Amino acid sequence: MGFMPMPLRPLPGSLEGRPFAVSTAVRAGASRTQLRHERFTRPAQGLRTPRPPRTLHQATSALSLVLPQPWAWSHETAAELLGLPIRHPWNPGDRLSVIRPTPAGPVRRPQIRGHLGMESRSLTLVAGMPVVSPYATWRDLAPGLARDDAVVLGDALAAWPHTADEERLGLTSLARLEAEVLNRAKTHGAPAAQRAFALVRAGSRSPMETRARLLFIDAGLPEPELNAAVFDDGQWVAMVDFLWRAQRVIVEYQGDHHRSDRAQWMADVDRLELLRDLGWLVIPMTARHVGHTEARQMFVTRLHHELRRRS
Repeated sequence: MGFMPMPLRPLPGSLEGRPFAVSTAVRAGASRTQLRHERFTRPAQGLRTPRPPRTLHQATSALSLVLPQPWAWSHETAAELLGLPIRHPWNPGDRLSVIRPTPAGPVRRPQIRGHLGMESRSLTLVAGMPVVSPYATWRDLAPGLARDDAVVLGDALAAWPHTADEERLGLTSLARLEAEVLNRAKTHGAPAAQRAFALVRAGSRSPMETRARLLFIDAGLPEPELNAAVFDDGQWVAMVDFLWRAQRVIVEYQGDHHRSDRAQWMADVDRLELLRDLGWLVIPMTARHVGHTEARQMFVTRLHHELRRRS
């Protein structure tokens, strides 16, 4: 009869099935044999998880257990945790950004990109973890981003909803972002952040709408109203993406969902036909007009012509 290994004694109940710090497990009575068992992964020194982290939430939740206090998630990690649109979302194996107070020194771990200056950032909580506020996060990231990426991030933040009381007190997201830029006007990266903020607008509903708006600005076109209401004889007709009201010109950005969702497509057709019947010029725009040089130039030339013709 062969040797039958002793079954592994379960961990203390509160640790089963979730990430834990080795120090916490030892204090709870776990043995070295239990902590070395192959059923655990070791994503960082002093940390055990039931399986390798596959999402940003899993990775941050696990690593937060072994970070030295005080700390907060920052930079691109904070932006993604806050739901802001970043060009390169986290993938397993990517480092995470953590900020600490300057006197404390940075976190030094292979899995971490350490930053200092937490004492000058406002914080919020995401899933119970400290995270640099969205406004301070934008200011941290903007100087290192391409202009359009920084404005996309700023537009997304400026579009965050606010209450009527916040509106009355001037505490909109755009105003809060401006305050962050002004408060850090003499710190590293200030000129680049100020240039990007000057192009941020409230009202954009997607990154591609922001990129389209920047295309108009770069082409020397007058800035349109964003996601504006169209009226006829005082009656509401439609909301449109880009509106040059005086010239009665509309540009509608047609994302993939307009093409793939049949109900959306049919509603768009009816809405645009009604606008045309009322005397509005409606010009459809797609990703090709933003990303393809020749298509972009043809689109801009046509829009220039129509705006001049109708002025």
